[in-house]
Amino acid sequence: MPRFSTLLILAIALALPGAALAALDTQPSLSDHRVRTAIWQPDQVFKFTGHYGFQSVIELSPDETIQTISMGDSTAWMLQPIGNRLFLKPIEPGATTNMTLITDKRTYLFELHAREAQDINDPDMTFILRFLHSGDDLAVVKNYLDSVPIPDVDQEPGKYNFNYTISGSTTIAPIRIFDDGEFTYFEFRGKSSDVPAFFTVDSQGNEALVNYRTRGNYIVVERVAARFTLRHGPDIVCVFNEKSPQQLKATPQPKT
Repeated sequence: MPRFSTLLILAIALALPGAALAALDTQPSLSDHRVRTAIWQPDQVFKFTGHYGFQSVIELSPDETIQTISMGDSTAWMLQPIGNRLFLKPIEPGATTNMTLITDKRTYLFELHAREAQDINDPDMTFILRFLHSGDDLAVVKNYLDSVPIPDVDQEPGKYNFNYTISGSTTIAPIRIFDDGEFTYFEFRGKSSDVPAFFTVDSQGNEALVNYRTRGNYIVVERVAARFTLRHGPDIVCVFNEKSPQQLKATPQPKT
């Protein structure tokens, strides 16, 4: 049976910040956001966004082979499984659907979306999505955990955007929020086990669960967004990035 390292257990815990039922976003690499990583969990749905005119590859563990792929709408996507890799790209409008991928070792669940890319450097672009598993090398998992730098806001305050506002419950409200153009950092009052679940909110008020990591005194969400919702039980906090162009428009509030 594969050995579960302490770091891997921690990584999985960080990848699942709450019991909220939502598809989990994958995590961009520090060196190139188009190279993404996810930690496999049974019964976890992973969100994947494809872009018209671009192909992507989902890479599983080297010791497993894809056996079955089932799609809600198989006409909207082009798929080509080869060994432990699945090459895919959207080819039809309205390509939002689900996909179940079964190998000789695991079952993967996906929520698939597709849209036009801003350009080849679109922030949601995925060239490759790699999955980490319980049998992976400890150094690989440690690198996944440690790839987010701890910001030095006192030495270089000009590098960061502090223009955030919040509304909602004071119980789980962060005391400081800022971003570096790639990651968003949340600092809370004291150390507590009551860390909320983090969601991005789109222009229609739809929420998507996102991963976070703990680095120093900060909870680090590995993206910058116009709005976030923080949830813990009945407590809800809405976070607004006032520097984002989306905040200049009248948009719906997060759905409760």
